[in-house]
Amino acid sequence: MERLGRDLFVAAGTREPDADTVIAHLLEAEAMGLRSHGVMRIPQYLAEIEAGDLEPRGSTIVETTQPGRAAVDGGGTFGQVVGVRMAEVAVELARANGIAIVTGRHMGHTGRIGAYPESIAAQGMVGITVCSGPPSGHWVAPFGGREGRIATNPIAFAYPAAGGPPVVADFSTAATAEGVIRSLRHRGLGAPEGWLLDADGHATTDPGALYETPRGTIQPFGGAQGFRGTALGLFVEVLATLLIGDSVDDEHRKGSNLAVLAITTQDGFADLAAGLNQHLRSAAAIDIETPVWLPGDREQINRTAAGGTVEIDGPTWIALADAAGRAGIDTLQDLG
Repeated sequence: MERLGRDLFVAAGTREPDADTVIAHLLEAEAMGLRSHGVMRIPQYLAEIEAGDLEPRGSTIVETTQPGRAAVDGGGTFGQVVGVRMAEVAVELARANGIAIVTGRHMGHTGRIGAYPESIAAQGMVGITVCSGPPSGHWVAPFGGREGRIATNPIAFAYPAAGGPPVVADFSTAATAEGVIRSLRHRGLGAPEGWLLDADGHATTDPGALYETPRGTIQPFGGAQGFRGTALGLFVEVLATLLIGDSVDDEHRKGSNLAVLAITTQDGFADLAAGLNQHLRSAAAIDIETPVWLPGDREQINRTAAGGTVEIDGPTWIALADAAGRAGIDTLQDLG
């Protein structure tokens, strides 16, 4: 799968190092059990390149605007490539200033945004990343509404802890990510109750309702307390959209916006963080068969159990085979 994805991206005009970055990111998400941000995205990215909505050889431009602050133009290229660069810049600026925020625009789908604060935490800092999208990706209705007004606007943060990997939290401020709904539709499964409304504002478990015309909506995180999810979604818009000078309702906007923060830590922070982790894990479990988990535990368990295998749904496999055929790539013959 790694070879196939890389070959497809390179055939579409992507630089080889960038193709490696993107496919590694997607396969890591698959290994973590996050199908919504994995291989399913390859046909999407290829279609966006073909339509001119994604520039496979776009150049990222970084402008330091103030001490501890930078603005990034992704040049329309892959969000993963831009996100990696933004995290690097945030670390560089935080080392010089103690704290940094890097805002970015004009990039494709950013994938699993937890990867970016995770890389910051690996440098001994606290990392925070938020992501917003243009009106075409406004799948989420505000609390009490039945029309989409914001994207699923995920928030991710990570911190280092002594004696183990960084703790990484990564979650949508909506009831779920759009990619999860798409994956359910691809696999012929229904959505849980409380996630979706159809275009008339009625609750539905049909993933297809989100993609009809007029389309349905994803509900904000929190169910009956969804005003809290809407508030978190607004927080993301402030950091990722407004701070770089974009209007949330600009129909000409394309691609994703990111804001990446890095915060340096004092001596002994990692030990304090390990103590925090242990304090939570020491709580008596409701079910003795299921220990108390921290954010990211499930993904780490999945990554260990995956064993290098990838499950691909039918529509994604058909799209990959079609793309490989049109590009003259015979990798699929080797896979059987």
